[in-house]
Amino acid sequence: MKKIVLLALSLVFILAACGNDEPDDPNKLTRVQDGNGKVFLEKGKLVDANLDYTQDQLIEALNRYEWQREYSFYYDNKTISGKDEMAWLPIKMHTDSTIEYDTDIDAAKFWDMSISGKRITATMRYNPTSSSYYPPVNYTVVALDLTPNAGRIVMDCKWTHDVDGFNASTLYIRMVWKAIIP
Repeated sequence: MKKIVLLALSLVFILAACGNDEPDDPNKLTRVQDGNGKVFLEKGKLVDANLDYTQDQLIEALNRYEWQREYSFYYDNKTISGKDEMAWLPIKMHTDSTIEYDTDIDAAKFWDMSISGKRITATMRYNPTSSSYYPPVNYTVVALDLTPNAGRIVMDCKWTHDVDGFNASTLYIRMVWKAIIP
């Protein structure tokens, strides 16, 4: 009987030691993810999307159509917000390789756009008469969907400002764009 009690106590100690005593890792991914032909949108809604596109297809889409941002939202490794209005984000991508920003500062309104792989880099145009300068911004195009009558781009940008309820070290903005098809 003594052996059974000792065995039971040993088992209790072993099980207690195997519990998760580690603090939650703020960088641990617990939200829905992109993959298998799906991207997540606002509030974690998964939709069909083309994640397997080429740089040439992206260049062709950006050269053929004007693009307008439909909406944006925040996400980190745990949370995905609903649609949110955000200032200082691009509002249009033009066929002349420029990105237009939502700003009243003329010198910061139109930026040059370059493409490398699945990355778009926006670079502020040099203006010797302006005291405004912002460093280049990189956007990752997650999905590119084109049909004869519609187009959608989903792209991410690392966000460097604090947003209540989100972990700043893993915070991104996701933008959903639509093609302006004549």
